[in-house]
Amino acid sequence: MKSILYTRVSSKDQSTIRQVNDMKSLEDFEIVEVFSEKISGFSVPLNERPVLQKALLFVESNNVECIMVSEVSRLGRNTHEVLGLIEELKKQSVAIYIHNLGTTINKPDSSSEIFTKLIVTIMADLARLESEQMSYRIKSGIRSRKALGLTTGRKIGSKESVGKFLSKHSDIQKYLVKGYSSREIQKLCKCSPNTIKKVKDQLNSTTNSLI
Repeated sequence: MKSILYTRVSSKDQSTIRQVNDMKSLEDFEIVEVFSEKISGFSVPLNERPVLQKALLFVESNNVECIMVSEVSRLGRNTHEVLGLIEELKKQSVAIYIHNLGTTINKPDSSSEIFTKLIVTIMADLARLESEQMSYRIKSGIRSRKALGLTTGRKIGSKESVGKFLSKHSDIQKYLVKGYSSREIQKLCKCSPNTIKKVKDQLNSTTNSLI
């Protein structure tokens, strides 16, 4: 099946490498182009995501049969928009392969289309709720610390050595090396995006100093 691969991460310090590698090894898909985007799927609507729009134009003008994504949330976290995109692609006879569900929707011979779209709706809603809850927890924690008169960062004037900092976050380093995205590492290590970025920056700095 003639296909393109669309990957997305939410911030510039994240990588789409794992998403690409996971799907490039699949059989039955002839991947003719890869489109990778670093932009929020929660706050930026589909029609304002330039790489996604470029991918959709490529699909239309090159007789592409399928768009491959690692999960529903890569298309977007707004359920209404995602379902609208699915319907639009169906009119063009373009299928969508969703890797974490192991399923392809919009296929002409699909006998479980309603059930599949129900799963897609649930997954998109869960992704949206997850983003909203994470944002709420972070803001709530900051408000609570301020109410108690506590600082929300490191004590003024204190400084932690690079070695000590990295030793505290060996788990983050492990997942970075394996190519996991920042969002995945946040879930696995229960940490903030800023901590992951700092670990990555410190590792890059240490590596460059050894060259």
